[in-house]
Amino acid sequence: MGRLLLLTGALLLTSISLAQRSYDVDILAETFGFDDATKKSVPLDKLMQGCPARDCIPSIDNPKYVAAEKADYVGDDDLVITLAFKGEHFAFPTKILDHHEIVNDTFAGVPLAITWCPLCGSAVGIERTVAGTTTTFGVSGVLYNSDLVLYDRSTETLWDQIEAQGIVGPMTGRKLTRVPVSMSKWGRWRAKHPDTQVLTTDTGFEKDYTADRFAEYRESTRLFMPVSATSDQLHAKTVVYGFDIDAGKIAYTEELLANPYTHEFAGEETTVSRADDGTVTMQRGGETYYPIRLFWFAWYTFHPTTALAKAAEATTL
Repeated sequence: MGRLLLLTGALLLTSISLAQRSYDVDILAETFGFDDATKKSVPLDKLMQGCPARDCIPSIDNPKYVAAEKADYVGDDDLVITLAFKGEHFAFPTKILDHHEIVNDTFAGVPLAITWCPLCGSAVGIERTVAGTTTTFGVSGVLYNSDLVLYDRSTETLWDQIEAQGIVGPMTGRKLTRVPVSMSKWGRWRAKHPDTQVLTTDTGFEKDYTADRFAEYRESTRLFMPVSATSDQLHAKTVVYGFDIDAGKIAYTEELLANPYTHEFAGEETTVSRADDGTVTMQRGGETYYPIRLFWFAWYTFHPTTALAKAAEATTL
């Protein structure tokens, strides 16, 4: 109990210090040149600066991979972001992406970016095409609702990661094309996809990729940055799988999906299941939908009208 109180207090102090900290460079005004006249869907004062400069967390723009059997730096229980794309399989250890948050690469001939926000526990894959131009994405240095804000190096628009939507700059209101990614324990994914190529620690940067930097953060209910809406229905860091479909928004807890879960949602039978490799999908009306995996607080703050399936007996929402 004493350790928990100390941890909670330390994280609270960290939250306060990050929210109030000032930097020598104002990224929004001095780096991007944004002001009141800039096209935007989010007020600039809702974007919280989290580091001294743009690209303070460096994206990986020349990634290297090894075959699964040579990835001895990844433990079976390590969390990886997974990509199954046009018959090819890739894995991105979060212990590496904690230090970089974005991988820019081309997969099966298609330019993609794999993005990771450790504060929201969210992984999103996107195509690297903006306004008809292939570009790369970087870490802006600001956050929105505690979520990673990307910028593209072509138009310098700011993009919210979870919604994959432009929020400040010329492409405000535009949506990026998503590519489904999943998250799984490495041993589980490797068993089903032994042909997987794994992102290596040979990133060109001197980082300690062995430690789990956010282990204590995941246990706490404290957030490092303010959010626009909160809910006490679940622990803030509970992992959920959120679906935003035409019929509505709904999240399923990870625990619930230990077995396929069938229920009625918005008047139609809906089945959500987790495959042996960890991939979660929804089957509904003959269509397959893919979720975003993230922490409950992050899903809720962007989707406060969401339904929540958190217990097997909650069969109708």
